[in-house]
Amino acid sequence: MALEFVTCPVCKQRLGLISYIGAGTDVVCANCETNLRVEQRNPLKVRQIAIEETYNANDRPESYG
Repeated sequence: MALEFVTCPVCKQRLGLISYIGAGTDVVCANCETNLRVEQRNPLKVRQIAIEETYNANDRPESYG
């Protein structure tokens, strides 16, 4: 497993991503806790995403209250 580096677009911190993380995967910056999405693998590119874009069907199960 190779480690690849990309720069956070918000805080400019270098982030290490393992090579098996594919395009479309959501990650979080360890420094500023910004939500990022891997846009492209070669060359490695990430972009900041809003918290609403991270929600999926499993994030908000129906309420039983």
